[in-house]
Amino acid sequence: MKHLLIITISLLSLVSCSSKKRVTDVETLPKDIALKPEDHFSQQADQIEMKNLIKEIDSLISTEKCADAKDWKFTAIGSKACGGPSSYIAYPVKLEDQILPKVTQFTSMQSAFNLKYGLMSDCVMVLPPAEIRCENGKAVLTGNHSEKEKEAE
Repeated sequence: MKHLLIITISLLSLVSCSSKKRVTDVETLPKDIALKPEDHFSQQADQIEMKNLIKEIDSLISTEKCADAKDWKFTAIGSKACGGPSSYIAYPVKLEDQILPKVTQFTSMQSAFNLKYGLMSDCVMVLPPAEIRCENGKAVLTGNHSEKEKEAE
C-alpha cells in the first residue's frame, strides 16, 4: 500500500509538470541572426562615421608640433547624453578654421547619435581644462578651471 501511494504521487507529479503547450508556431522559435533589426547595423555605421571624423581631427592636429602653448587653444568636443561636452581637445590656433567646423560636426553627430539610440550617460559635468602645456611636441590639457580658482583663493 505504501508503495502504491508513492507510485501514484509520483505519476501525478509527472503528469502535472508536463507542459500542455506545444511549439507549433514558427514565431516562437528563435530568429535567424540575418533577420536582426537594421538598427544594430545602422548604429555600427554611425559609430564608424564618428570614429573616422575623430581620426581626421586628430590627424589635422598632429600635423603641428607643440612648441609654445600660446599657439594653442582648446575647445569642448562631443556631447554627453545628459548634456554638456564629453571632453575637451587642444588644437593649434593656425588650424582653427579647419578644425573647429569638424569639432562642431562631431559634436552634432554625437548628440544625434545619443538621441537616435536612446543612450544614457553618467551625467557628470566635464569641466574645462585650466591650461595647455607642451610635452614632447604634443599639447597636453591639464587640471580644470575649478582647481585653478581654488589655488587663486
